[in-house]
Amino acid sequence: MKRILLIFAVATACAQNIAPPSAANVGEAEAQKVEDRIATVRRDLLGKYETALGDLQLQFQKAADLDAALAVRSERSRMQAEMSLSEKNFVSEPKGLRTLQQTISTKMQDLVSGVVADSLPKLVEFKKQLTMEGKLDEAVSVKRAIERLQNANVPITRAEAGSIVAAETLLQAYAADRIRADKTYKGVRIAAHGTLAGYRIDPNDAKTLSVYLSAVGTSGWVQCNFNLTHWRYREDKIANATYLVLIGKEGGEVRIGKGLLVDILGDCIGWDEMVKLTKCDVSR
Repeated sequence: MKRILLIFAVATACAQNIAPPSAANVGEAEAQKVEDRIATVRRDLLGKYETALGDLQLQFQKAADLDAALAVRSERSRMQAEMSLSEKNFVSEPKGLRTLQQTISTKMQDLVSGVVADSLPKLVEFKKQLTMEGKLDEAVSVKRAIERLQNANVPITRAEAGSIVAAETLLQAYAADRIRADKTYKGVRIAAHGTLAGYRIDPNDAKTLSVYLSAVGTSGWVQCNFNLTHWRYREDKIANATYLVLIGKEGGEVRIGKGLLVDILGDCIGWDEMVKLTKCDVSR
């Protein structure tokens, strides 16, 4: 009995000395889970691609199209050896094979991008937590995991001028990787879509009205700057609602309600304490 109690005491002491996993370790573990999910997505789709190749080869054989059947057979052999598919593997002919390759590749990229996007909020939160706790090296570890996931699986695509970008998308992009976000948005005139959270005269520039957009489930703001040499403004209060009224130099008013969704067009200048747009206008 004494021996059993001794073993129990030792085991308890050991257990008490085991530190809980740090946020950095949890962050790395979460990143590994994401990479595992991505591998599963790729494996499943490539399996479907192999099956579709077999069906396509049979179709060409029945149609007595020797060149097309040989091209598909060659692609099947490549797939068995490499188990991968990218744009460099796309063929010119037959068109049926090229269409299949493009379809599978696009679907794979969409699914993988979705997996990465879903994982970012949790990883960004780990990075913030570690930074606030002063665990900077651990925060860097999670930051690198985020960069690795995005750079390996999601190509950087420059935003189109005039495109509508959700405030949460902008905030998440800059919270995850500012350099990557700049390559996507900086210097592009976009319309930020978010909730009007507030507004004030810029304390550093009396000729600038700063309008702040927020997003559900994401901390921070997108700051949209209006040049008051081109705009006038006033505040209207109707019942319990507050409205910002913007009046253009040429006349005409735009009324936007505090707490309501709005699209604000502006040039993205990247991160400066928060995401900022300048030379702003409001969709009428």
